[in-house]
This record gives sequence, C-alpha cells and structure tokens, in this order.
Amino acid sequence: MRTSEARLKLWGRFIRHNQLLDDDRLRACLKAYRGSSEDVAFDRFLLDNGYLSERYVTQIRKRIDQIVAQSQERAGPQAQQSEERTTGSDAAEAPLPSAASSPAQEQSADASVPLAEEDADSAAARPDKLEWSSELAEETGGASSAHYQPEHEKIVIDLEGPDEADEEEAVAEASPAAASAGDAPAEEAAGPAESAPDASGRPRSARAEAAAEAPDAAAPESESDPDRVESPVAPHDVDTEAIKVLKQAVKLGASDIHFVGGCAPFCRLHGKLSFFKLEKLGAERARHIALGFMDDDQQQRFLRHGDLDFSYDAPELGRFRVNALEHFRGASIIFRHIPKEIPTLDSLGLPEEVGKLTEWSQGLVLVTGPAGSGKTTTAAAMIGIVNESRKDHVITVEDPVEFVHPSRGCNITQRQVPVHTESFSSALKGALREDPDVIMIGEMRDLETVSLALRAAETGHLVIGTLQTKSAARTIDRVVDVFPSDQQPQIRAMLAESLRGVVSQQLVPRADGKGRVAALELLYVTRAISNLIRDGKTFQLPSQMQTQAKVGTRLLDDSLEKLAEAGTITRESAARVAENPKRFAAPPEPAAEEAEEAEETGGSRGWFKRR
Repeated sequence: MRTSEARLKLWGRFIRHNQLLDDDRLRACLKAYRGSSEDVAFDRFLLDNGYLSERYVTQIRKRIDQIVAQSQERAGPQAQQSEERTTGSDAAEAPLPSAASSPAQEQSADASVPLAEEDADSAAARPDKLEWSSELAEETGGASSAHYQPEHEKIVIDLEGPDEADEEEAVAEASPAAASAGDAPAEEAAGPAESAPDASGRPRSARAEAAAEAPDAAAPESESDPDRVESPVAPHDVDTEAIKVLKQAVKLGASDIHFVGGCAPFCRLHGKLSFFKLEKLGAERARHIALGFMDDDQQQRFLRHGDLDFSYDAPELGRFRVNALEHFRGASIIFRHIPKEIPTLDSLGLPEEVGKLTEWSQGLVLVTGPAGSGKTTTAAAMIGIVNESRKDHVITVEDPVEFVHPSRGCNITQRQVPVHTESFSSALKGALREDPDVIMIGEMRDLETVSLALRAAETGHLVIGTLQTKSAARTIDRVVDVFPSDQQPQIRAMLAESLRGVVSQQLVPRADGKGRVAALELLYVTRAISNLIRDGKTFQLPSQMQTQAKVGTRLLDDSLEKLAEAGTITRESAARVAENPKRFAAPPEPAAEEAEEAEETGGSRGWFKRR
C-alpha cells in the first residue's frame, strides 16, 4: 500500500531534521515517489532506490509509528471511525498504519543501531540549540542550489525529531482522528508539551517525565550494539572556545587551524605556523574538542579507527575540511578553511590559459602540486568556469566535499567519500552510468581510480583530477607507474590520446609578507608532446615545453623568474621551490667577481686593463 501524503510529510521532516538527505535530493526523492505508479510503501521505496540505509529507515519508521499511535490513543474511538471512513479513498489519503509493526519490521528494528538520542535535560541546558524547522521542502519553479547549504549551524542531530509541540502539530496534520476532534480544546487534543520542572528548574518534556517514571525500562537500542564504543562527549557538543579560535583564525586569513593535545591552539598563516596566546590543551580537553564537532556516526568511526576526515559547516565562517586523529599526546583536530564563495581565476591570480583547459568536451586535465599548494581551489575555479559557461551535468567525487557549487548553467552533483559512496572507484563506476559531461575527482589515489579516470576520458567525458606531484613530467610518470609494467605501454598510448593538459602549481610567500602567490607550470598537450608521452620520453618534456611558449605552455622556473623580477616574491623564496635552484642564486657583487677572476688569471686581466 502506498504511503499517504500526510505520512510522507512526517518522513520528510525527520529526514530533513537529521540531514540524512540534502534539500534537493529530498525533493527529487519525493517527486519520484509521487510520480511512481508502483504500489509500494515509502520506506521500501527509500531502500530500493538507495536513498537511505535500513538502519535509518527502521528508526524513522518506528518513531513515526510511535507518534501516530500516541495521537490515536488520545483521540479515542473517533480515530478508528475516521480511519474506517477513509479506507478506499485515494492513495494520497490512505489511513495511517497502526503502531504495531510486522514481525519482519520488529526483527529489523531490533537488529539495527539507532542514532544517539539526546537527553532532554542536556538539550534544555544548551542555549545555542536551534529550533527545528517544520516546513517540508517542496518543488519550486525557480532556480535553486543543487546542494544542501545549511543556513544555520546544526547543533543537535537525533531521531527524536522536534520538540513535543512540533511533534503534535505534525501528527495533527497526519492523523484523521485529529481532524475530526474539533470539539476538544487544542491543548487537550495535543497533550501537554511540558511538565513539572526537573531538579535544576528547567521544564521537562513529556518524554523525559515518562522516562523518569519508568527507571526500570529497557536500555536504549543504541546501547545494545556490541560494537558500539561509548563516547565521553555528546554528539555536536561543540566547544565554544574552539569556535572563537576558528573565528579569529578566519579573520586573520589563516588556511589551517590546529587543536592539538599538549600545546596551545595554532594556525598556519601565510604558510607559517602562528600560536594563539592561550593555555595549552590537555589530553582530555583536546579529545572533547575533537569529538564535539562530530555527529554520532563520526564519533563511532573515530573511536574505532583513530582518524577521520569530514566537513564542518559554520554559519558565519563557511565550510571547513576537517581531519581528526589520535596520537601519543591525546587527540588532535585540524581545520582547513574553505571560503563560501567559489574562487575565480582572477581572484587566485591565475592566468586565463588555465580556463582554456575547461573548453574541451572530453579528455583528462590534471591539477597537481604538493600538499597545501591549492590544487582543490584551482580545480574548484575550473568547475566554476564550467558552471558559468556550459549547460552540462557535472559530478564531483571528493573526500570530503569542500567548495559547495550552486547550480547555475550546469547541474552539479557532489558526492562525498565515504558518506555518499564507498570509495572513489565505486563512485566513478557509477558515474559512467549517470549521464555526466564533466567529472571532477578530488584525488586520484590508486590504480583503479586512475584506470577509471582514463576510461571516462576516453569515452567522451571531460575529467578533472588532482595529483600530488611537483611538475608536469613527474605527473605523467606517476600516472604510468601506477600500473604494472606489462600494462604501461598501453597506458602511455591511452594517456597520449586523452591527456589535454597539466597544471602544476606551488604557493610561494609574497615579498611583502601579505599572503602567498601561485607559481604555475602549465602544459598543453600538442602533437609533439603526445608523441613524447607515447614513446616514454618524458625527460624531454621540459625542453619541448620551452619551444611551445606561444601556445601558453610555461615552466615553473619561468613563472618564478617573472614573479621575482616583478618583486612579488624574493629570489630566496623562489629558489626553495624551483626545479633549478641555482638559477635564483644571488649574483655575486661586481668587485668580488673581478677579484676572483684576477686571482684565477694571475692578475693578467688587470694588466690588460692598464694597457
């Protein structure tokens, strides 16, 4: 039997409140279900189409059944009469099922691992807990972002849903009995939202009071999981002092912010570490800070494996790419700030030749450089150009999602590993069947990912990927060396045909100390370059690139030379990242050079000068 429209609204509220699907994916899910002609319940539709896991579906279904059952108990016999009158009507008005689940559902519910539910007292004690929006996302005709971009900081994520008043309001819309109970007062029909205050004077919800009256009740299902690791910190119990540090670091323009056990918080400002004038973090405090930025699932993964990559949204600061890790001094958490605005080539100081690589309809474009050189930012700027200038479907696979691209000219689908997909390789396998025009790979880490990227580039897609290599020649060698030796000739041939260009960059401190500037090595693959790749003569690439400067190709050392001559960077800074550091060595003073030459010639040069 199909799920009623009223019950769909309850499903949508729980999914949206717990951020299990972003707004656009939830809209698409609801639209697909409403347009489907199959006589299937919504929970089965979610499972069959891969929108949610069985764990989440089971928990939401149980909560909705509990809410509906409580409402029907309050309404009394009128609920049964109203439901009987509703039977046989349109599928959108079908009566809600009772609270009793089928044996299969009960078995599934017992085997599942529920989300951690927040204690009512701790929720009331937290002043920054935000109200839950009861509006369900609907289809609109206007332009919208293709991704979930939160407008508020999400402090609490649990399957308890909204507070009691919001729950009763939702049930009142979903239950036929509530619609027919017009003679009862609103307060009596909805039930008390609050009860007597607790020991600290805060009002307790009806759920908290019921729990207090039944101390011998069974333990929550979350505690029945034998693999569960008890966390010392509640999910999303964010440390307020840590937020202040993040705000100050972003205001200063820092790229990375560190909270490390055993030392004071510090940040990377213009490439150098700068410490805040704060007390050293103890092991427990550092662990509390790290765990407080995670939800329940993330905490479990971190406590089991000792490290975790995820993203964090702050309402006024933008997004952060986050890594948490365990070490011998305790725990640490590192934030990489991701600006809200999508960068442009002009704002990054990159030449317009980089944008020309996005004009290809198929092929492979690689953005390379050492860690922290801005590869992701450059790739995001290229996706921004595609988004503004084309009408295509773009799929990005990242770990985690960093820049959130709104859909403008293109429809952009962003997937995060391992939240939305198991791995880069599995996401790329699926992407080839998802009608993409452009695929962006956050990092080409292993053989399977590189192989699938080459296959996608050969089958008519533009693939933009990142690698941690220092130059164009090393990039090509790295891609080829990933494969076994017996496959490398074939890979060279594939790369010669599909590679369109390589952008290799380094971030160099500015001479005035106000930030860093990007120095680029840019390779356009011409017929001559393609022949060198096919023949395995990558050592000849630098000399060949020098002869193709007219088409925009440039070497890293040439870019550094221009920046040094313009006074943007110092020659000492250029020498640290150059392929040929001797090129940027300070020239000797004329007097010292003359004396050295005279000593070598026995003073003959001076004699000829006097003559």
